[in-house]
Amino acid sequence: MKYHEYIILGAGPAGLQMGYFMEQAGHDYLIIEANACAASFYQKYPRHGTMISLNKRNNWFPESDFNLRHDWNSLITYDNSHLFTDYSTDLYPQNTDLVRYANDFAVKFGLKIQYNTAIKHIAREADENKYFVLTDALGNEYRCNKLLLATGPVKPDIPEVEGIELAEGYEDHDANHPELYDNKRVVILGRGNSAFETANHLAGHAAIIFIMIGNRLLRHAWNSHFVGDLRSFNNTILDMFQLKAMHGVTGSTLTKLVKQEDGSIRVYYTEELPHWNTPGTAHGWFEVDHVIRSTGFKYVEQNMFASDIVPDADKMKKYPVLNTTWESSVPDMYFIGTNMAARDKKSASGFIHGFRYNVRTLFRLLESKYHDVPLPADKFELNNEDDLKKLGSHLVTRLSTTSALYQLFGTLCDVLVLEDGKAELIYELPVAYVLTQPEFTNKKIVILSLELGFDNFENGFEDSLNFIRRNDPERPGSAAFLHPVFRYYENGEFVKGGNTRSSVVVRFDEAADLLDGDLANEKPRNMLLNFINSLVHVTDTVYSEEHFCSDEDRGGFIPWKKDDSRIQNHGLQRCTLTVGGPQVMPIKLMYDTPMMDVPDELLDM
Repeated sequence: MKYHEYIILGAGPAGLQMGYFMEQAGHDYLIIEANACAASFYQKYPRHGTMISLNKRNNWFPESDFNLRHDWNSLITYDNSHLFTDYSTDLYPQNTDLVRYANDFAVKFGLKIQYNTAIKHIAREADENKYFVLTDALGNEYRCNKLLLATGPVKPDIPEVEGIELAEGYEDHDANHPELYDNKRVVILGRGNSAFETANHLAGHAAIIFIMIGNRLLRHAWNSHFVGDLRSFNNTILDMFQLKAMHGVTGSTLTKLVKQEDGSIRVYYTEELPHWNTPGTAHGWFEVDHVIRSTGFKYVEQNMFASDIVPDADKMKKYPVLNTTWESSVPDMYFIGTNMAARDKKSASGFIHGFRYNVRTLFRLLESKYHDVPLPADKFELNNEDDLKKLGSHLVTRLSTTSALYQLFGTLCDVLVLEDGKAELIYELPVAYVLTQPEFTNKKIVILSLELGFDNFENGFEDSLNFIRRNDPERPGSAAFLHPVFRYYENGEFVKGGNTRSSVVVRFDEAADLLDGDLANEKPRNMLLNFINSLVHVTDTVYSEEHFCSDEDRGGFIPWKKDDSRIQNHGLQRCTLTVGGPQVMPIKLMYDTPMMDVPDELLDM
């Protein structure tokens, strides 16, 4: 029998990331891994070898944290000494590169990992210690006080359809021999990246491919800004569809599969037709040679837990239900890694470049809860104009270089706690956590985050590529792309909010001025200074919020005359702002209600 204060189940990227922090802090922990190496999931997935995580190595700016915004595969270290960008020069790297990187990471930092240990059952003792008891396939037991589940995808999400066993799975179809599909008729079930990855792989082999996406439209990542939606890298099949090259996408829904005597498969379906003059539902069938199921994964296996500690799952049994600190319905049992997407449907919590920051934040919260270690923070005097400028410069630099708030936009935030003559800035906390904790709800605070603003506009901008114009300075909330948002709360109640402009490089400091066009770099800083000063009143100065630099070198702004034809020609580029500026809305506490159904395509591999 072995005891550790912490057990981390799984040596994937999330398990390694938490293990790194535990190792550096000197805690008693053990990572238990079922397979023979770290990141073993990536030995097989994605099935066709190429990942959709960016490996952008050259970003002009020198700050290491800024560059992590575009390095989606590295794990966080205190000295940035182990970067994935040293393992591949490909923008979209191979899965084998990530496996190499992860295993080198484990060795380099001396992480305590026990491989080849498959945990089959998890129980909890009823005595005062309440140790978790993990039992492996050989009957060995392991005990811990705190259990961190970094188990990632645990099984395929298989539709409950008659005859579904006739379909090949994304996880087990023969991806190494695409010639098996030469001149064959193929149906692929799914609407996420795994379905389109599979279709692209077979596009040059199959005679015809139908991707059955069901009664919901595709969500493109470039339009939704969610990294888990369909990526352009996997869009080849859509080009071929629209250019009439035999392959296509259909909004039909599978209802049954039946094997025919000649070996083909009859595919029964329904299709909703709301656009017909006489709306209705069609029923039919067609025959194909292969059906491939690419419908994603489930991320919690409730059957491995003793009946008294089964963690709650959402209605689809896909994700665990987690609180604001990623703790499950079972006290001291936390889920990390892709499971963290249970609380985040918009930013990157289900991917390495997102959950690495969630894991760091959780580690800090565990340190605070169990070991009395203060959360990372900086303190500032705030008595006069010089103090205000010093704080403002720090905040602008922070918002211009942070990768955590950048990747987890609207999910993680920094909190500025205001007291008489001073301020404390606490870093990288979950927004929902801050808005429910007495140490914040009983004070005057400013929540600072990076957020998108596309939802602030009325009709006319369903396609985000319409946003090719700069923000309108006369409408202070009209920032669509990622930009700083600040909200002021007193005693837990929202009082007012504001925001700066957006930026091509998502920087708001002087360093970005030459790359970001003819914008005045002082404006974002001054907007923030004016906002904070409106709360603390340390100076009568009102800082300029001029939009353009008006000098000979940088030019300026020349208004059109009222009868200028360009006003009419570009009418569709105008929009009506519904929310923004001083009227910026408080953050909605969506996450403390019962879990919503998770879209099927969310985090589809």
